[in-house]
Amino acid sequence: MKSLMTFGLCFLLGGASLIAQQLELPQKSPKSEVSYVVGLTKVTINYSSPAVNDREVWGKLVPYDEVWRAGANEATTVEFSTDVKVEGENLAAGKYAFFLIPRKEGKWTAIFNKIADQWGAYNYDEGKDAIRVKIETKTAETSEERLNYTIVDQEIDRGYIRLGWEKQRAYILFRADVMAQVANNVNKSFEAAKEEDKWSVYAQASDFYADHGELLKALDYAEKSIKLGENSRNLWAKAKVEAKMEKYKDAIKSAKKALDVGAKAEGDRFYNNYKQQMNDRIAEWEALAKR
Repeated sequence: MKSLMTFGLCFLLGGASLIAQQLELPQKSPKSEVSYVVGLTKVTINYSSPAVNDREVWGKLVPYDEVWRAGANEATTVEFSTDVKVEGENLAAGKYAFFLIPRKEGKWTAIFNKIADQWGAYNYDEGKDAIRVKIETKTAETSEERLNYTIVDQEIDRGYIRLGWEKQRAYILFRADVMAQVANNVNKSFEAAKEEDKWSVYAQASDFYADHGELLKALDYAEKSIKLGENSRNLWAKAKVEAKMEKYKDAIKSAKKALDVGAKAEGDRFYNNYKQQMNDRIAEWEALAKR
């Protein structure tokens, strides 16, 4: 009798174990993750992607004027690696639950909530919001079967988080102070660099600022680099800045010096790789200087 009871208990426990075992199956709303680097800011969006599946989405499946998880299953999360401004509001670096309040008319509300790990919006607490902002939406002619997130209209310091589902599109603008980030990175890299490599940090900074229209800063960094030890690379950086400032005579002088220094330096790879380009540009600047 005792053995039968033991067998029965084992059978029940084993059955419970089998029932509790989670069977892995394809999900109706599969998990998705997208990650972008905009300037120096990494943006990561985690969400579950429901399908339209012949349902009426807006105003029915997703009610108007109510907090929505902006996806399916767990709350959608958005993570920024640096401080940003979202639609003009400051948002510290970190990971946030992302919710939307859809509207039948007018702007929607986007919410970044400090409690990233939560299921849907069932335990959503407005008191834990980091920010709430109004956002633009558009109705498209074509329908997207599955909800998806992308980042569009990227520039060096900003982009839009884009949600697309059915015929609705929502856009959330974010910006980062990339110039302040670059300045901080230049200082950190300079401090960390070996003495013989510090000139290179400033030469790279000069190129960056020149490419983005900060010509006075670019010239300052080129000259700082040259003071640490002139070479074909930093002299050429200075020449390019001077040309952008339309100081063609100065640019020609710096470029010719870059060629001279490079030719005298044994094994100067920069000179060997760029001497033809430098000569070509000198010819262009000489023509411009005569106008």
